[in-house]
Parts: sequence; structure tokens; C-alpha cells
Amino acid sequence: MDPTRRIPLIDNRPAGAGRHGSSCLISAFTAGGTTIRAATQRLAVLVVAGLLAGCCTSSKPAPVPEPLSRQEAIQTFNAQAGAVPAFKASIRQWEAQFVDTAEDKTQHFQELGGKLYYRPPSEPGTPARFYLQANAPFQDGWVVGSNQDEYWMYSQWGKFGGWGKYEYFGRPCARSIPIHPQTLLEFVGLLPIPDEMPYPLYKVMPETHVLEYIALMTDGYVCRRQIVVDRRSNLPRQINAFDADGRMILHSELSNYQELESVRLPGDIYLAWPQNDSFVHLKLDGFKVDPTQRDRLFTRPQRIAEVEDYRQIDQECESTP
Repeated sequence: MDPTRRIPLIDNRPAGAGRHGSSCLISAFTAGGTTIRAATQRLAVLVVAGLLAGCCTSSKPAPVPEPLSRQEAIQTFNAQAGAVPAFKASIRQWEAQFVDTAEDKTQHFQELGGKLYYRPPSEPGTPARFYLQANAPFQDGWVVGSNQDEYWMYSQWGKFGGWGKYEYFGRPCARSIPIHPQTLLEFVGLLPIPDEMPYPLYKVMPETHVLEYIALMTDGYVCRRQIVVDRRSNLPRQINAFDADGRMILHSELSNYQELESVRLPGDIYLAWPQNDSFVHLKLDGFKVDPTQRDRLFTRPQRIAEVEDYRQIDQECESTP
């Protein structure tokens, strides 16, 4: 399965009417005589005319506004991210695939239901509190959580898990988890982007504008982060990350935006890690402002039922200067 290809979770195509049902309807009208037959023909003409009129009067997309400057694009993005309030949302449907490279095992899940809670950072540059629970029959499919000091992820289905401390995050002594909560927030557009030197490259396309953060490597300049923003809505549509060799390592697609107070949040979130064939697809709805404390959700669990290998992933850092 190609994780960079969108996988539709729901087939919304309407079922077509059966040929037998249509024949029965026509027979009932024609049996009534010429008058009913004529009325049926006039009705058919009106229906066809209405369909043609609808085709001819279909609304055109709004015109693309004048392009923003690079600094305006960055400020608009950060203003949206900074205005997101404490909220909750429901996971209507989800699908995920994780690859355990140590065990050489692929785990695929697809289920209904779940919940998501978000609390903005208390100060700029500090971690946001976050909790995402994807439901599975009789247990948690997988959970990702974070507070200001710690982060965690586990799956009762997959029987794996781990947690770490933010003070060690990014250090060589810290192992990784399949989904880091702050990475997830960053790639759905809820965290601000750098607004100081070195500024990103800025490209204006017919429908989008693109911000590209460039790094100087031994072989020259390489794009490390790319943000594609819709010019009509000024909302991110894709966020991509690349390694030092220019290969894509993380890709997100964002759509079906929903209004919440003064901001809009993506209701369809697709994240893919192309190099290890992993992805997560979430369909969200029911966005609501949620000022409730919910301290229990944002407290790291000490142990997880049915998950024996739930351990600190950066324990080695405790003894590393």
C-alpha cells in the first residue's frame, strides 16, 4: 500500500436505481391511458430542462485574491495557529498503519470513533497539551498524549507503547515513538512557523502559495520543510518534511475545514511517513470550545493494560550529561 496516496475511508456514491424498479414505475403510468402518458412526457421534459438549467447555472469558484507578500503569508499562518482555543472534537472514522522496524511487522487498523482534546501552549515555544484516542472494540486502538513535561503513545491492539520527557526530546539518547504529539500538531497547522531569519523561499502558484525552509548541507542547499497554503482561504493544504538527501519523510494533507469561533480547523487529516510505509487518516467532526480542565487526560498513565512493553524511551538520557 502506498502511504502517500489518499485512501478513501467511505464510499459515498449513491446506489443507482435498479432497472426492474424503473420498469415497474413506467408500467403503472402507461396502464392509465393516454392522458397519464402525456402528463408523464411533459413531466420528463420539465425534469430534463431543470437538469440542463442546473448544469448551466453551476456556481464558479471564487476568484483567487491578489497574492500576499512572504511576511504577510507567515503572519497570517501564525495568527491562525495562535488563535486556536482549547477545543474538543470527535473522531468519526480513522485508519492507521504502523511499521515496527525492530520486529519487521506491519500493523493496520481501521475503525470508527474516538475523541481529541487540545489545549494551547501556556507560553510561546512550550508544548501544547494534547490527547487523541482512537477507539477499537472493547479497548483503545491507539492513544497519543502530551502535557507540558511528558509525551506518550500506546496501542492496546498493537500491544506497544512508550513515553518520554520533553527535556530529552531530540537528543541522540532518546528513541522515537510512531507518532509524536507535537509533530502531529505541527503537521496539521496548529503550531506557528518561524518568522525570523533565515526566511523561507516564497513561491506564488495559481491556486496556492508555498513556503520552503532551506538548509545548507554538504552537497548544497536542500528543502527541509514545505508548506502549501490555499490562496483563497489562507489555510494549509499540505505540509511536507524532507531529510538531508531531499527525500520526503513526512507528508500531511488537510481538508474539510470546519469553523470554530474565529478559526478554521481541518476535519480530514492524512499523515504519511513514506519511507516506512506508515500513515494515519482521521475524519473529525463535532468541534467545540472546551474550557474544562480534564487533568486526568493530560496526565501520563503509569501502566497500560495488555501492553507489557510500555517504557521510557529516553531513559538512557537520565545518565547522559
